[in-house]
Amino acid sequence: MAEIFGKINVLGLGSGLDLQGLLDQLREIEEAPVKRLEDKKDVYETRLTEFDWLNTQILSLKSKALDLSLESNYLTRQVKVSGDAVSARAEVGALTGTYNVEVSQLARKSLWESQGFASKDASVAANDDVLQIAVGEKEFSVLVPAGTTLEGLANLINEAEDNPGVEASVVDTGSAADPYKLILKAKDTGENYRLVVTQELSSLSFEEITGTPNIWRSANYANPEDVVNNTGNPITLTIRAGEKDITIEVPDGTTLSGLKDLINNAAENSSLRAYLRRDSAGNYFIDLRSPESLSVSQSPASPALFPQETENAGESLNAFFKIDDISYQRGSNQVSDIVPGVVFSLKSAGNATVKVSSSLEKVKSNFSSLVKEINDFFGKLREKMAVDIEEGIEGPLYRSTAAEKLIRDLRDIFSKTTSSNKHLRSLFDLGVDFNRDGSITLNEKKLEEAFSKYPEEVKKLLLGDEENGIKGFGESLNDVLQNYLGPSGLIALEQNTTKRQIELIEKNITLAKERVEQNMAILQRQFMALDNYLQQLNDLSTYLEVQFKSISGLTDKK
Repeated sequence: MAEIFGKINVLGLGSGLDLQGLLDQLREIEEAPVKRLEDKKDVYETRLTEFDWLNTQILSLKSKALDLSLESNYLTRQVKVSGDAVSARAEVGALTGTYNVEVSQLARKSLWESQGFASKDASVAANDDVLQIAVGEKEFSVLVPAGTTLEGLANLINEAEDNPGVEASVVDTGSAADPYKLILKAKDTGENYRLVVTQELSSLSFEEITGTPNIWRSANYANPEDVVNNTGNPITLTIRAGEKDITIEVPDGTTLSGLKDLINNAAENSSLRAYLRRDSAGNYFIDLRSPESLSVSQSPASPALFPQETENAGESLNAFFKIDDISYQRGSNQVSDIVPGVVFSLKSAGNATVKVSSSLEKVKSNFSSLVKEINDFFGKLREKMAVDIEEGIEGPLYRSTAAEKLIRDLRDIFSKTTSSNKHLRSLFDLGVDFNRDGSITLNEKKLEEAFSKYPEEVKKLLLGDEENGIKGFGESLNDVLQNYLGPSGLIALEQNTTKRQIELIEKNITLAKERVEQNMAILQRQFMALDNYLQQLNDLSTYLEVQFKSISGLTDKK
């Protein structure tokens, strides 16, 4: 049925002919060019989608090319250590070389212990008192209320807000009598974190048990402000700590605490330090302490300010070691300031050899991955550019200018040579090979040999040589791929051309459809007129037939 001028007409009803079927066939013929245009539009729209795929693939290749063009990837280091004295790690760009290490002493943590108690709940303070502890040059105090237990004191020390680095714990030594002791341990190693208990409690005394240094001690005094020089004249005090002589003028009337300050001010930048201490008996005195050799003299000789040498076999808490026969000492067993970029971890006394060398494993992996990805890309791209001869179907990127140029550019980059190397002049020397079918293969054995034998030439080939103006494969590939990306790239230009073609086809489709509808409207009117005319003829034929039969009947009656 067809609707014309608001009326419903059934073509062929009057004539008895299949005019509607004939009209439908004519519509198919009229719409054939439209169908061809729509098929062509589908091809171009598929092509646009493939350009998106092509853009994504190039971005992925560009990312891997960028990895090969980054110098930081060529500065990775590998470390091999023979011997158990040290372990080592190397940062990116670390100085390469072989280093002989000899460790004579590891850095240790300062350790003090109290006398023993029968229980960890034993009281350590009969009255309110103050415990003072120095950590290097920092000192803090802990208020100890009467009745505080051994374990309670450990908690007070650990929870003190100004605690600069002391860990307190109660241990059970297992002794038959008084097994519980309070242990004070520095959180860090070395002389800079050495502990000194500068004020003991009346019921609690301590002993240094790790690396006790050389010590000279003053006489005992009842108070820190007691005068140590009342001769009416100054006393010249000479202290030798290691290789350094320290001379202090002690004026008449100097107090015990004043003497400590005079010494520490004069001993700046040396290993010597003076501590004002109070023992559990309430005696105040000064300890001169140094991990180096220590001697004291004065003029006049009397009264002796430091009459007692209490320790002459002192030790240091620092680590002592040699690297390539040069002696060092450090407060930590982690040493990172001697060989640039190399961190030595001292493990035990003994010898070790540390070899730091370049590592191109990441570069080799990146290069191998890039070659494989380009080969896979080539395979897929050739499929999209090919023509199925049997089916007569063109690939979505058939005769794509950007795709054809990209394949040529990539092959040219792979074939690029350099004259700056003696052994590795092109990627073919790294094991790259082009096959007859257009695929790329990589000889892993040849690649491994090139990287292991000629690492510097690999670097020049892939990274380039900026000083000599030589561009490496990574940068060259990155530059070529960049030509295809962005709003002004080759892909975008061809995409825009394709979009314009689609717009033109869409306009042609619209016009063609309008023509079809116009032609079909004319044909439909003509078929309707034909149908009406044939119906009139049929009606006339019927009328005449009736008339003939009527005349024939009248004749028969006569």
